[in-house]
Order: sequence, then structure tokens, then C-alpha cells
Amino acid sequence: MRTLRLMLGACAALLLVSTAAARGPQQEEAYRAAFSAARLGAPPPSAQLATEFTLAYRGAVPHAAFAVARDPVAGRSAWAWISGQPTPEAAQAMALERCRRALGAIQAECRILATDGDVDGAAPVAPETGALGPFRWSPLHLRRGPGAARGVIVWGHGYGGPDRDNRNRPIPGLVAVLNDAGWDVLRFDRHPGDDALTASLPRLIAGLPALREAGYRQVILAGQSRGGWQAIMAAADQPALVQAVIATAPAAHGEAHRPNNHTVALDDFRRLLAGLPAEMPRLLVGLFDGDDYDPDPERRAARLEEVARERGAPTLALWPQQGIRGHHGAYDWRFTRFYGGCVVTLVQAPPAATPRGLRRDPCGGG
Repeated sequence: MRTLRLMLGACAALLLVSTAAARGPQQEEAYRAAFSAARLGAPPPSAQLATEFTLAYRGAVPHAAFAVARDPVAGRSAWAWISGQPTPEAAQAMALERCRRALGAIQAECRILATDGDVDGAAPVAPETGALGPFRWSPLHLRRGPGAARGVIVWGHGYGGPDRDNRNRPIPGLVAVLNDAGWDVLRFDRHPGDDALTASLPRLIAGLPALREAGYRQVILAGQSRGGWQAIMAAADQPALVQAVIATAPAAHGEAHRPNNHTVALDDFRRLLAGLPAEMPRLLVGLFDGDDYDPDPERRAARLEEVARERGAPTLALWPQQGIRGHHGAYDWRFTRFYGGCVVTLVQAPPAATPRGLRRDPCGGG
């Protein structure tokens, strides 16, 4: 019976993969042109604007819109983008409103640069739809398909309590860096009323075989807060199916607007790390000062340094110093720009070339 269920699951996974054709080389070239900094016009945009449009916006969920105003004389810009609105028109209206509030003294008009995957005169990028097991495709990330992709990332959002729905929350720009490096992107979205670890973790674990059965050679589990915590737990349960884990501000002790159980958080974090086998998977953890769900980043960093020495698999803690703070620090454009090199290197470089231990300075070339 178990064999039959596995066979049926594999057939279902392959059927889901085939419902939307992955993009080939020509489509990839058009995709990169659409989401390039050149679309922002002259003069060259600031690093923040370029990062927000070319990387962060791609993690949005339709309906999404990106609005921008650029002063060609002074070289200053204002912009805003929004994700997960009920209609394209609603996304455009909200993006324009926020952009106009950011104008200040900038002598320029806000305009819509992108709506979903339709980018300012470029060939429209059709948002990905469909699912693979319990995971759905990230709509605006490039999907190459199992035969062409290096592997696939499964991103899990955080948990804010039963009344906060994070299923339309964008994926941070850091994931687009990996998407550019050849990784397809799936979302593990959970209904807030059914997102206790006891409910969501079994679904995450049960979905992992379908990724390999669909043809993906490597799998990265990634996530923020609760999504990062359960990514580590799932990898500990099925290490043979997971190449690497990326956990930013991993947490499982509390909800938004409710008291947090910090008294046991650090001990639970130690046990969480102890559950990972020594040789697989690779592990990257992002820590942030001012994180309301992390009672002691310094002690967490110290434990991760110890774990990095103990494990054979590359293990790295990123603890930024550039003013990147708070529980959502991974969404800061500077985290993407300053630490993306470390993340790519950690998950795909030969073991001898991977960064290990604790890193606070920007990564540069990785």
C-alpha cells in the first residue's frame, strides 16, 4: 500500500510539473531583460533602488505593482511596491500612493514601472501558477524546470498568529539571488489557522519526496522565523533529501502581539541544531540585533560557531552589523546586497571553498 501511495504521488507530482512549461533560454533572456536595472532608466539607479526592483520585487505575489519617480537632473528617486492585492488596479493605486508619499522634494512624477510580470514595455513575464505537492510556484521568479535548474528552493514564511495571513507576503530578495544562480523557487504557504508546527511540519516533510520524483537533483529548504525553524526540523528528519537549509531569524516561541516564551528559546535552539546530522545538510542561519523573538543573538552566534566546528557540512552564521536589524532583517535590501555572495557560495561551492563559522562583515565575492 505504501508503494502504491508513493507511485501515485510521483505521478501527481509529474502531472503538476507539466501543467506549465518551464522557460527556455530565450525566455530566460527576456526575463532577465525585463527585471534589469536598465528598466529604471538614466541616470544609473542607486544600489537600493536597483536591489528593490531587480531582486526584491520578484518575490512578490500577484497582484503586485512597482511605482517609481526619477529626477534625471538631481539623480534622486522615490519608489514603492506592493504585493498580494485583490486586483492589478488596486496594486497600482497603492503603489502610486506610497510612491507619492515618498517624493518629498523630488521633482518627478510617480509612474507604474511594473504590474505583476508586465514590466514597462518589455515582453510580459507570465506569472507562474500551479503547485508541486504542498508547494506552489513563486509567481515572479524564473522557473527553468527540473532538467535545466541547479535545484529548487522551498521558501516558508513566518507565523504571526491565527489572525495574520502571511500567504501573500513577498519572499526576500536574497532568494532572487539564488534564482539567478539557477535555482527554481517554490513557496510553502500555510493557512494561519492551521499553522502549528504539529500540523505544518508533517506536510513539509511529506512533500519533500515529490521534489526529487519530479526530477530536481538538489533541494534547499529556506524560510524566515517559523518557516526557518521548521526548515531545520524537516532537514533533520530527512537529511538525504535536503542539500542545504537557509534559516533567517528562526523562531518558534511566540506570536505577533503576544508574550514570547523566551525562557526556553535558547535551549530549544541548541536542541534544534543538535538534530542535524554532521555531514548533511549545509546550514546558514541569519541572526539580527533587535529581534524581538531572539532573546540573545550573541549566545546563538556562539553556539553556531561551535556547531560549525563540530559539523563536517559547511555551517555559517550571518550576523550583520550594517544597521540591519529586527525580526525581518532578511528583507532589508542591504542584507541581500551585502550577504548574497555568502549565501550562494555556502549552498553550491565545493566544501573547501565555503565560508564557515560566524560572519559579521559583508561577504563581497562570497
